[in-house]
Amino acid sequence: MNTTSRPGSPAGLRDANRRRVLDAVRGAGAPTQAEIAGVTGLAPATVSNIVRDLAAAGRVEAGDEVRGGRRVRAVRLVRRAGVVAGIDVGHRHVRVALADVADPAGAVDHAAPPERVEVRADLPDDHGVADGLDTASRLLDEVLARTGARRAALRGAVVGLPAPLDLATGAVGASGVLPGWVGVPVAGRVAEHLGVPSWVDNDATLGTLAEQRWGALRGVDDGLFLKLSDGVGAGLVLGGRLYRGPDGTAGEIGHVAVAPGDRFAAVCRCGHRGCLETLVSTRTVTAMLEPLLGAPLTIADVVARAHDGSSGSAPARRVLADTGHHVGVALAGLCTVLTPRRIVVGGELAQAGPLLLAPLHAALEAAAVPGTVRTAEVVTADLAEHAPVLGALALALERCALAP
Repeated sequence: MNTTSRPGSPAGLRDANRRRVLDAVRGAGAPTQAEIAGVTGLAPATVSNIVRDLAAAGRVEAGDEVRGGRRVRAVRLVRRAGVVAGIDVGHRHVRVALADVADPAGAVDHAAPPERVEVRADLPDDHGVADGLDTASRLLDEVLARTGARRAALRGAVVGLPAPLDLATGAVGASGVLPGWVGVPVAGRVAEHLGVPSWVDNDATLGTLAEQRWGALRGVDDGLFLKLSDGVGAGLVLGGRLYRGPDGTAGEIGHVAVAPGDRFAAVCRCGHRGCLETLVSTRTVTAMLEPLLGAPLTIADVVARAHDGSSGSAPARRVLADTGHHVGVALAGLCTVLTPRRIVVGGELAQAGPLLLAPLHAALEAAAVPGTVRTAEVVTADLAEHAPVLGALALALERCALAP
């Protein structure tokens, strides 16, 4: 049975009113019920009932205080009502962040991300589910220890993966993109591993959600988030709403062929030739420069060399400019159709800033239908490489905020 509260339904209205009260309490610190009513516009009796329900659920506490010589009854959030985890699994890394449910109750509507503890570890190439979940579990224990929270306080987790997902089963659907995870119902495996409700989503989609809530896509009705890392993906905001497509695979721009028909183009891990990812992934960028600049290289190394004026500066700048050009060409058709007002570039390659963005925008203007990108801003992500894990936290908070 579907128990989701629909907007406009009695349950949906009750949930919305609870969010308004929680936001009012968080924003004011310790307001009275009368002050909550004034901020939210809810009737005092409604506020009283909601506060009573939230107190019974352990979300808030009400107590007497003396203010200005008179006794008032103040409402406060209960600290440590629980924690949620965001887990970002990449092609070669896993990142885990932990946030307090009580502190950012409704924080998905605030201007800044929730306070969090975040850790990262490397993963081997072509890692499987066991590697990823074991490392994530170890990192989760680390952040729990840092915050003093027990595993029993964990109320839910969201995992982001760099691959197309079957939203009905939560399984990785494309055989070549994340081969060690194909066909595995990841949400179920995570739930079993951690013992809490768990959800799974595409990492670029989660990055889009984070930038929409707290970053460069905030207030943008039509925009695009582009993640340029080991994998390449995009997320779309259309009409102010996150767009996933009918089967959840919208935004897989990394596997758009930019060299169709070229039988000598590089073979992508998805099995096709000439995909954008084969030209612009971080692995490709560093591999092109390591014979010239020395190995191993990171994108931070490449950007530093591009700026330092050394003999390696020109090759580094050339590769970053070519990368931006390839991305702009790939985006041109999408921009011609959707006319986004802002394109946000995230992931490791966003460190390149104008070295990447200027040629990207130039290629867009040259390849898109004239006028369709004239008003489109191209900017770097506010949340940098943290966007996917922050999006995972946002979704986890959203799913768990009103749970009993």
